[in-house]
Amino acid sequence: MTGDDNGSGTRRRTDLPSSTIFEVLADRRRRTVLFHLRQHRAATVDELVDVLDEVVELDTDSSERIAASLVHTHIPKLAAGGLVTYDPDEGVVESVRIHDEIGEWLDLAVRRDIRVGSAAATAAGGDDQGTIDVLLTDDEPGLAEMIAAFIERENADMTVTTAASALEAVSTLKEGSFDCIVSDYQMPAISGLDLLKAVRAEDGSIPFIVFTAKGSEALASEAITTGVTDYVQKGTDPDEYDRLVARIRRAVDQQRNRR
Repeated sequence: MTGDDNGSGTRRRTDLPSSTIFEVLADRRRRTVLFHLRQHRAATVDELVDVLDEVVELDTDSSERIAASLVHTHIPKLAAGGLVTYDPDEGVVESVRIHDEIGEWLDLAVRRDIRVGSAAATAAGGDDQGTIDVLLTDDEPGLAEMIAAFIERENADMTVTTAASALEAVSTLKEGSFDCIVSDYQMPAISGLDLLKAVRAEDGSIPFIVFTAKGSEALASEAITTGVTDYVQKGTDPDEYDRLVARIRRAVDQQRNRR
């Protein structure tokens, strides 16, 4: 039966669709709450506020605002997914079914949080022909981390570093080397194609893949003219990420064969 532990050591799986898992884990506060509850099973709202204040370092938020966002936004989202229960009278949140599969996603996402700010160390292995180091840029909050977690979960030879803007991507590229760059197209201030032009001014050979929900023949033509390696349409189906991985592998293999 889906989601039950039969005592035989069989790996438990969640019946939540991947799109729901992505949405639930897209916010770092929810990831932190789930990680804490997986370790302690239950916690008061006040305890969770202290954990968030320490781990996420929400300098601009008061304890009251953090508590309000938990009670009115994040805990209801987790409860709707069947992952926690909340007793408002006692102010206690309890984990319900953080299955092995969701636990794997959670571990990947939390590891990504820990790795934030250490892109240079992560990318240092870029010369290793057995691994593929990817820089993924997308301004939608949490999306790049979730895509990265999906890719790393299914592909042990891939490491994905994320950037939330083109400017952050440029800064990250100065700190380390990568085998492939994947970027959204429509981002504030500097678009994915503007990022591509900046990258091409410094490196004319690194594979650059545009991965975006915005699609048109004009955009594809402009991307090709600018020097994009490939163009992949973004969707909500996780199969889109498998397609992206296939294009990354193809682009990196072609580049390495030219050396």
